[in-house]
Amino acid sequence: REVRLFRRQTKTSLEVSLLEKYPCSKFIIAVGNNAVAFLSSFVMNSGVWEEVGCAKLWNEWCRTTDAAHLSPAEAFCVFYHLKSNPSVFLCQCSCYVAEDQQYQWLEKVFGSCPKKNMQVTILTCRHVTDYKTSESTSSLHSPFLKALKTQNSKEPPCCSLLEQPNIVHDLPAAVLSYCQVWKIPAILYLCYTDVMKLDLITAEAFKPVLSSRSLKGLVKNIPQSTEILKKLVMTNEIQSNIYT
Repeated sequence: REVRLFRRQTKTSLEVSLLEKYPCSKFIIAVGNNAVAFLSSFVMNSGVWEEVGCAKLWNEWCRTTDAAHLSPAEAFCVFYHLKSNPSVFLCQCSCYVAEDQQYQWLEKVFGSCPKKNMQVTILTCRHVTDYKTSESTSSLHSPFLKALKTQNSKEPPCCSLLEQPNIVHDLPAAVLSYCQVWKIPAILYLCYTDVMKLDLITAEAFKPVLSSRSLKGLVKNIPQSTEILKKLVMTNEIQSNIYT
């Protein structure tokens, strides 16, 4: 169950880790359909991004596609950098990375001795039933955003911090733990929602992150990006409807 990074344009494998090959100052990672849709609409549509790599993996939950044109329904993990500032990286990951594949993913992306002078931002979702609180769950208005950051992160979070005994899971947890060990500044924004499929209200819950240091300056037109997000969700709903 190997994780392989390659260039889709040339079908060649990357011989070294992605961030050893390219210098990186900001690395924004979206995991899951709603986080991916949010970054696609608000960040990727505000600049010219060039694809620099793609992760090829398969497990019991998914098999990534290497198709030239990706649809929201497909599983993929693609890396881009900003043409006007190539040290700004973005990862769109709609696939499930299994527990035994996470370390491979980290090694292939960050390398065995990662640079510490970058800021990592992770966006992802969990179902609201995973949120632990002493309050009545009926008083929770989902979706809502929580943040968790590494000790080296000096960036003020755009929402309240995640309280104990709540924990994070899967690839976002692996990335945050890796950054903590290597003393890389990183912050995770976790959206708790009751709708795990692609959903307009859930994707828009990430909007406070637009004011963060990492994303500020990358988004040009918020009303236009909101319209792009609405169209993306609508297109996905049409594709998902078996009666159309």
